[in-house]
Amino acid sequence: MRRSNLLLLLCFLFSFHALADSPVETKPNVLFIMIDDLRVELGAYGAQHVQSPHIDALANSGTRFDKAYVSVPVCGASRASLATGMRPLPDRFRTYYSSVDKETPEAVTLFEHFKNNGYFTEGYGKIFHQMRDTEQRSWSAGKVWNWREVSRYKDYQLAENIAQVKATKKGPATEMFDGPDNAYLGGKLAEKTIKTMTKLAKKDQPFFLAVGFTKPHLPFNAPKKYWDLYDPSKFVLPYDTDNPNPRGNLPKGAPSTAYHNYGELRNGYSDTPQEGPVDKELARRLIHGYHAAVSYTDAQVGKILAKLDALGLRDNTVVVLMGDHGYILGEHGLWCKHSTFDLATRTPLIIRAPNMPAKQTVDGLVEFIDIFPTLTDLANIPTPEQAVGMSLVQLLADDSVPAKPAVFTRYHAAEAIRTDQYTFTQWFWNNNQKGPRMLYDNVNDPNETQNLADMPEYKAVVKDLSGQLADYMKTRK
Repeated sequence: MRRSNLLLLLCFLFSFHALADSPVETKPNVLFIMIDDLRVELGAYGAQHVQSPHIDALANSGTRFDKAYVSVPVCGASRASLATGMRPLPDRFRTYYSSVDKETPEAVTLFEHFKNNGYFTEGYGKIFHQMRDTEQRSWSAGKVWNWREVSRYKDYQLAENIAQVKATKKGPATEMFDGPDNAYLGGKLAEKTIKTMTKLAKKDQPFFLAVGFTKPHLPFNAPKKYWDLYDPSKFVLPYDTDNPNPRGNLPKGAPSTAYHNYGELRNGYSDTPQEGPVDKELARRLIHGYHAAVSYTDAQVGKILAKLDALGLRDNTVVVLMGDHGYILGEHGLWCKHSTFDLATRTPLIIRAPNMPAKQTVDGLVEFIDIFPTLTDLANIPTPEQAVGMSLVQLLADDSVPAKPAVFTRYHAAEAIRTDQYTFTQWFWNNNQKGPRMLYDNVNDPNETQNLADMPEYKAVVKDLSGQLADYMKTRK
């Protein structure tokens, strides 16, 4: 009897010391960077005319996803879908003012889930479109930084523009201000992020730090030095500014339903036309301002990443950088987003993770609902059932692994499916009646210039994609 007890005691002591000597799993930190209205037009994505060296360097040190698509091309809904891992539906996540708290109060957010699994979570800038959405449960402090108060008067800096906003609630669609980076919100946001990251580095707790930059969202405001990076005469206007027909620049054969009045640009600013096309002078200034704003935000991202390195956190931090949707700068005679065209639904996605290869490019299709399960897998925490996306960890480990056969986007009455070869959009009216449709060949017509949907030779393609879309709509959740 004594011999048995002695053996048990020895086994226990051996096990205890083995556990004590074994390394404790270190959870990776997460730096989550979201950039408003970001097109797939960066140096890393082949646009050599764009000055984006810091985002380009991040892509070079991790994995760049070339075909990453949002679920819905409007700020509030896209962010709510990403934060919950849930797809938008006809009655959920539809508009810019979508709210997780109001529309899916039972859903756990990505940030809340990390907090519940031992992370310190902090969110700065535009993470949700509704600034205070889920703040008490998503963030460890129980409240969000009031960035709207920091960027008063729509973040204009010139006295005449501030006076105009005070008087009319509208200012110009662009502003060039000869001042420091921290005059605008983006610079202040970078400074606050760096200060907080320095504090978090001293904690014995992994962190999830979410940072949301508002530029290049309208108005296109940036310090003068970023405007000076570009020669406006070099920008090629992508549409016929002399065509008086507002729908005259749509793709050939596209239904008039594909046009929208880009009210965000027309109605929000003092120097944009209430009707008719945007003229050459304004179009060139808008395109110039957009690129200046991209370079300005790139510089702020660079400051944050440099501090991450200086703090010695690089090797144990997952960095994910993305837009919330794409943006149209005159292509198809349109501006802003709010459509199923590729320019509105595709946006950059870059992920750098510890112990994963660098300089990778995933050419296959992925969706933004895939970000939630990817981050939980990288952190080795469970993925909630509500998050219906596919983890991208295998693609991070090997960019030759096949991605998705199709991705899905919707906007109001339009439902779209995209495969490697084609993009098919179907509008649905009341009682689910089918309306107009579009079909584009992504391989032979990547700029979507010719609608093929009503051509007899594409009848079988339309039937196949329509069937896949219908099956998806029946089962999505």
